[in-house]
Amino acid sequence: MRVQTFFAAFAVALLVAGCAIPVGAPAPSPPSPANAGASPSAYSGTEARIFALINAERQHQGLPALVYNSQLDRMAKIQAANMARLQKMAHTLPESQLPTLGDRARFVAYPFGRLAENVAQGYPNAETVVQGWMTSRGHRHNVLDAGIVETGIGIARAPGGGLYFCQVFGRRLTSL
Repeated sequence: MRVQTFFAAFAVALLVAGCAIPVGAPAPSPPSPANAGASPSAYSGTEARIFALINAERQHQGLPALVYNSQLDRMAKIQAANMARLQKMAHTLPESQLPTLGDRARFVAYPFGRLAENVAQGYPNAETVVQGWMTSRGHRHNVLDAGIVETGIGIARAPGGGLYFCQVFGRRLTSL
């Protein structure tokens, strides 16, 4: 039964391809330079492991490591919490206050030139969720996109116990 649950979760994660917004209207607030060199020290063990595994995948492909960004991190945590609360894995959640990736970017005042998001549900740990993303064409593209330079990660537990994952990738409009 546990194996069936794992494969069902894996299949669902593959069905929801990575969402990306190439260029959009920037938020009115200027970028916060304090985010640029911040470290993900507030991450839980699983979030920190995802961060490390994603950067290892990028470095394996000759790409620079992603930098933690607190605004992208807040976006990821908002989406993970909403997915867990609604018990629905999706990039767009019309039932939530901030239904789209662009809405969340404007809410946290992230002036994006490039923005992408990976979501997943039901994986037991960092290794399996990253493996799932890396075997999905859309999600893998987001992880290995050379135009992406920053990231944030969120994980939330649904009332029934299932885990919801979200990773937001970005590049500020001013850094293009």
